[in-house]
Amino acid sequence: MSRNDLDISLYLVTDRPLSRGRDIRWIVEEAVKGGCTIVQLREKDCSTKEFVDLAIQLKQTLKPLGIPLIINDRIDVALASDADGVHIGQSDMPYEIARKILGPDKIIGLSVETLDEVTQANDLDVDYIGISPIFATNTKTDTYKPFGLNGLTQAMIRSKHPAVGIGGMNHKTAADVMKHGADGIAVVSDIVSADSPKQSSQELLKIVNDNKGSWSDNAWSVIQPIMEDIRNHPFVQEMTAGNLHKTRFLHYLQQDIIYIANYGKEMFQLADMLPESRLKTLFTQFAHEGIAAEETLHNQLMQEFGSANAEPYDGTTEYMNHTKQFFEPADLSMALAAMLPSMWVYNSIGSYILSIEQGGEKNPYHEWISYYSSPLMNEGIKNSIELINELASKESLKRRAAMRYAFVKSAMLELKFWDQAYKSM
Repeated sequence: MSRNDLDISLYLVTDRPLSRGRDIRWIVEEAVKGGCTIVQLREKDCSTKEFVDLAIQLKQTLKPLGIPLIINDRIDVALASDADGVHIGQSDMPYEIARKILGPDKIIGLSVETLDEVTQANDLDVDYIGISPIFATNTKTDTYKPFGLNGLTQAMIRSKHPAVGIGGMNHKTAADVMKHGADGIAVVSDIVSADSPKQSSQELLKIVNDNKGSWSDNAWSVIQPIMEDIRNHPFVQEMTAGNLHKTRFLHYLQQDIIYIANYGKEMFQLADMLPESRLKTLFTQFAHEGIAAEETLHNQLMQEFGSANAEPYDGTTEYMNHTKQFFEPADLSMALAAMLPSMWVYNSIGSYILSIEQGGEKNPYHEWISYYSSPLMNEGIKNSIELINELASKESLKRRAAMRYAFVKSAMLELKFWDQAYKSM
């Protein structure tokens, strides 16, 4: 099993005491028949020999099916059984040593129990993180305070790795966990204690798949706290009311003109990078029409609000450098992921403001609001989302997570862009 082929959608974690006296091998076989995509063998109370023997037997069962076998904690057992990888916790062997022992090809997952640990894991080349626990559970009693659903989303905002939810994952919680951004769920009792592990796995996998959505669905769900901050930002609220100070808007326009000059070049670079297809044609058309329309809008607004001459703020430079890093290696998927929020967030905020705008056409910012909620923007976003989902479908789990991380970073920089303009006076 290659690290690039990893699928953590339905992650079975074994537990002998919860297995109702039934053979672990039978439970695993049934669970895999039901759709489990990865299996972790967790044994706390057996001898090393028994652990290794069981791991070897499970590996023989799972390998022909392409299902990876992960060993909990015990690197020695993983080596002895030639398992596909290990899952380690914060108090286990450090990742760097584990990787050195296991080599470059084995899967290594890491449990994280705080947001700080999520951020620290970004410096490691782990294959996935286990966010633990999402909810309080009897199978994990030696952990920190549960993340909860809001904490899960905050963890997903911070993580550049794929993430599986651990703790309290069952038929009742799976849908919400997936809707809050997780890439999969790690299930113990709802499978190993079920009358039919196969049926339970089938039901859980359906819930996961029904609520996972596309790459864009997942990325958009993760940035909802950021979108809420943008909607509630005084720049947006005062623009909606029509009483945003003109100097603040001028400073915003000046920075946007600097950013759009760079953004336009990158949009055309993206169009050139795309393979010939219907979506390439539509994206190229959107790039030309969208940039031209935005430049016209800027010119009209600058005549009313003042000079376009300005130096870039730190947030503007940071944003341009963020997108630039994906164009120098011509990384199409990552570049589009980083570019998409500039279109999608603006379109969403424009539509939001239009729905509650005060003053209508008398609002001094009505032209800006109307453009970003226009049919041109709506259609461009629709096609761009279809394009990135097509690209993401061909990428590995780890690459899709990296794309999400670039997307989230851009959304955060969108917030910073408005914030820097508001604080400029």
